[in-house]
Amino acid sequence: MAHGDTIGVCSEGNGGGTGTTTPDTTAPVISNLAVASTTASTTSIIWTTNEPATSKVWYANSTPVVAGGVNVWMASSDSLVTSHNLGLVGLTASMTHYYIAVSSDATVNTATSSQAAFITQ
Repeated sequence: MAHGDTIGVCSEGNGGGTGTTTPDTTAPVISNLAVASTTASTTSIIWTTNEPATSKVWYANSTPVVAGGVNVWMASSDSLVTSHNLGLVGLTASMTHYYIAVSSDATVNTATSSQAAFITQ
């Protein structure tokens, strides 16, 4: 230290602060939702999110798809990723299947896609 130097707490305007943070209340944004590699009994649902998030797909043979509903199935992964890819198995051949994608970030803000559909071979 040199003559005239001072020791103290930095004020908020000088790079200091209160030490508080703003909580994350924004859900991930789901985009590029698509179906890939469909066969008679399987398919892959792919999408991206703008922040790391979990992956979940609810699917059914009828509409509307209601998460956790009767005759609705689910595939999921708890890994926090931005590029999502879930395989659906045990599908009925030559049938229209309906699905929604759901992603939740680390603070459990959740986004749900619009319902979409695909037809197995």
